[in-house]
Amino acid sequence: MPIIIYIFTITAFALGLAEFVPIGITDVMASGLGVSVEQTGSIVAAYALGATFAAPVLTALTNGWSRKKAMLVTTIIFTLGSLVTAFASSLTLMIIARFVAGMGHGLFLAVASSTAAKLAGPARAGSAVAIVFGGFTIAMAFGVPLSTYLGGVIDWRLVLGFIALFGAVGFVGLLVGMKDPLHADQNTTFNAKQEILTIFNPKLISGALVTVFAYAGSFAAYTYIASMLIDVTKVNPSSVPMYTLLYGVFAAIGNVLGGKVTDSLGTNKANVVIVSGIILTAFGMWLFIGSPIMMAIMVSLLGLFTFGAVPALQARLIEVAHKYAPNSHAVAAGLNIAGFNSAIALGSILGGMTISHIGLSFTGITGAVLSVIGLLILVIQIQNSASQKA
Repeated sequence: MPIIIYIFTITAFALGLAEFVPIGITDVMASGLGVSVEQTGSIVAAYALGATFAAPVLTALTNGWSRKKAMLVTTIIFTLGSLVTAFASSLTLMIIARFVAGMGHGLFLAVASSTAAKLAGPARAGSAVAIVFGGFTIAMAFGVPLSTYLGGVIDWRLVLGFIALFGAVGFVGLLVGMKDPLHADQNTTFNAKQEILTIFNPKLISGALVTVFAYAGSFAAYTYIASMLIDVTKVNPSSVPMYTLLYGVFAAIGNVLGGKVTDSLGTNKANVVIVSGIILTAFGMWLFIGSPIMMAIMVSLLGLFTFGAVPALQARLIEVAHKYAPNSHAVAAGLNIAGFNSAIALGSILGGMTISHIGLSFTGITGAVLSVIGLLILVIQIQNSASQKA
């Protein structure tokens, strides 16, 4: 595997910290800013919205740039946004800075994952994407719990400042380590309007819908895991971090396995297996919600399948682009990154509605249903593709 792919992982680690660290320190951030905890939730949402917007749109607009230039610029955007976030004096400024940092997040992951897949070749595309996202899952498994702890013992602004520092390290790594600038396609003339229109390619949009529903199912089940464990499973609040650590560790393992399964089974079969795993696990969280031990197993499996799906879904949409929208691999990757982020929001919203109307115990059922929809869309697309070949 080309060494530069591992350098991509450094910046991906910073992105993972930026996405999830504020969730664990919202209380101390709220106290420091003089606002309510509910208001600090907008900081998390702003980042996701920035990533959702930037991933497909800015990827399309920069598709004519060299891959090195695109990633360097996005890393600068992310790092500056993260730095301003760390030292913002007001909630409004912090929200704006988080949106900007999120834009760098969405664009970098889209370009880096599609570039990694291209460098590795079709036979190892899944593993290459998994390596890029490996930094993201390592941040969730180890960086986020550590940062959450540090947020309680040192100034939370310093914790956020470390995120910007890792972004700067990633920039230097790209600047020095990426010798070949690479281009999306050196034989194709760049057309900004055409690239934007590619976002609305029906095949790409339908492919991204698999990501939206499969992933929304996972986060409908996981977003409210702390409340579920404390209020329904009756776990001691001090034990909850162990459950989230299990999720993070198995997420890192799942990311690697997802890449290998994708390479060995092919993107279609791999996604069917992995999304089915999300469905069964989300259902299991409803079925075994009264057992602390079984919930530990279910949370671990949810992390495994959720992040095993990342390289599988990403590699599949890039493959769809190869067939139906040639020279638009980066745009397809961006569309899928947008799918991941919008899925997190959709799953959280529908999980919250489930709690309001039915009860906390049933978020797993909602998650399973959402992922079933994603699986059905996937199977229909596979069947349609097979019939077209015939």
